[in-house]
Amino acid sequence: MSLKIAQVAPLWENVPPEKYGGTERVVYYLTEGLVKRGYEVTLFSAGTSKTSAKLVSIYPRPLVKDKIPWSNLMYPLLHITSVFDRQEEFDIIHVHLNKSSDYISLPLARPIKEKVVFTLHFPYPLSHGRQDRHLVLQKYKDLNYVSISNSQRKGGENLNWLATVYNGVDINLYKFNPNPTGDYFLWLGKFNPDKGVKEAIIAAKRAGVKLLVAGTIDTLDNQNFQYYKNEIEPLLDNKQVIYIGELNDEEKNRVYGNALGFLNPIKWNEPFGLVMAEAMATGTPVIAFKNGAATEIIVDGNSGFLVNSIEEIIEKMTLIQNINRRECRKRIEEHFTTDRMVDEYCKIYHILKSKK
Repeated sequence: MSLKIAQVAPLWENVPPEKYGGTERVVYYLTEGLVKRGYEVTLFSAGTSKTSAKLVSIYPRPLVKDKIPWSNLMYPLLHITSVFDRQEEFDIIHVHLNKSSDYISLPLARPIKEKVVFTLHFPYPLSHGRQDRHLVLQKYKDLNYVSISNSQRKGGENLNWLATVYNGVDINLYKFNPNPTGDYFLWLGKFNPDKGVKEAIIAAKRAGVKLLVAGTIDTLDNQNFQYYKNEIEPLLDNKQVIYIGELNDEEKNRVYGNALGFLNPIKWNEPFGLVMAEAMATGTPVIAFKNGAATEIIVDGNSGFLVNSIEEIIEKMTLIQNINRRECRKRIEEHFTTDRMVDEYCKIYHILKSKK
């Protein structure tokens, strides 16, 4: 049975993103997978997004291109209401909650909750002390929710969770590299204190190994920008610790695949962590703090190492050659592919449809 499905992406980045943008990348893979399976899909996203689905947008470009601040509420309001104004056209409305401005979709969904599903792409708010956002989700706890890891539910266990659907990686995009030629470890992400870039740099410096640092410098978020300028930039020496910029897919595939290991000392309850899965898809093992979904993605001692401190990172870097890179790839192939992700969401859509 073919369904008419609306995919509601954040308006801040393109789908797919040119470089950084985990949520937008997941939405792209899901939308393309649904179209290939014969579903009639409408993607609500930025106007320059690329998709096989029908594209609808209230803004011609990603909001970040015009330096519209993350605190802006009006464009997300126009974006989300444009979907619910047309709700009768769809069997399923799938909203990807990413920013607090997306919460406007919750009250709009209640009258038609049997056809709306929400995927949370952020940690449950209590993990960051966001009592106000927690109270909003509690008010609408009876709606339909999907988590992207089991650990993401901590603090919000009483929401109406339909399933956990792990984010998927395009294993055709990330080529398995059994014999890396690089002499470096890698950190990749957004320069944010929670992402652990400073801890990765400190570990690399103490261990005397080369570290490549890649990712987004967010000039729209002053707190993150000041963190980069004050805490990270002084540690970059262009010899041992080298910033290589923000990478596109082709560049990521090469840099991931040739790394000895990927460092991910996350300091928060990260709901998934797509960078870990991407690195492992190329065969590169991950050393991560035991936070968030890291314990669900990495099998300790088999596809990487789970650690508790910088000292343990340093120790495990000396043992990285003991990890079989084929096992890293296998872990992604068996549990975290885009095909598996699309299959799991299709099951949810049909369950919802059958209840109407």
